[in-house]
Amino acid sequence: MKNEFLLFVAFASLALPLVAAPLTESTFTEIVNDVNTVSATGDATTAKSGDVLKAPQRVRTGPSSRAELTAPDKTITRVGANTVFSYADSGRTLNLEQGNVLFHAPKGLGGGTIKSGGAAAAVLGTSLIVSATTGGGFKVILLEGKGKVTLPNGNSVTLKAGQEVFVLPGGTEFSKVFTINLDKLVAGSQLVKGFSHDLSSLPLILLAVQDQDSQIKSGASSDTGQPPEFFLPPSPPGNGQNVLDPATYNTAAHSPLNNRQFRSLNNNPNQGTPPSNVGPGGRPFGSTGFRG
Repeated sequence: MKNEFLLFVAFASLALPLVAAPLTESTFTEIVNDVNTVSATGDATTAKSGDVLKAPQRVRTGPSSRAELTAPDKTITRVGANTVFSYADSGRTLNLEQGNVLFHAPKGLGGGTIKSGGAAAAVLGTSLIVSATTGGGFKVILLEGKGKVTLPNGNSVTLKAGQEVFVLPGGTEFSKVFTINLDKLVAGSQLVKGFSHDLSSLPLILLAVQDQDSQIKSGASSDTGQPPEFFLPPSPPGNGQNVLDPATYNTAAHSPLNNRQFRSLNNNPNQGTPPSNVGPGGRPFGSTGFRG
């Protein structure tokens, strides 16, 4: 029996250390284009390699911009375009106001708390991406190995390489778990490929890509050409299941919806024909998935 997958192209990632020193500061080790640090009073300063970001300072990136920071314990934080984030002044907490962040922690470290738009969750994993979502909340994408996301109420979900889950606004529940197209994510992600050097975990990420590609070639999985939202039940705007930065949808193109998909989406077998180049809500699609 085939497994059913949705491969969704999104970028960015996150991994935080488990039993390690507090993550309250990091040094900029690479900067691309427009990157600023913002003080608690709102004063912005152009960031330079070698600068140290200390809580409660924030990092703010512009379009087509990104940065890499390295903590004393070698935890790597890569910040995507149009992102605002900061470290808390104690513990291992990341405040993600908008955008996308990739975290990589050396093996054996690996845990922390993500906060975004009123939602919070403890996240375990060595290499993963976190993206803020509209209406509050965020999503977590695991790039390699296994991970776990735990809400304050104790609810948790375990992720494998190439899986993502949404932490919904309010932080009391998850979406379903999706399997994303890891190959397309890695190939198109500036957080993975957009720096002068590779993550130390890249060989493990590529092994996960290879394993997933083998499933596709064997026929155990196939490309859906749809983003995760297509497979979610209808819900009102602001449900926290749309990525805040539309750039995350532009990694790959997919074909328009066919009539069956369009009618299924609207839950109305008598619905008319779909538009030729847009997805739900009239928004152009820019992500690719698969199912098996």
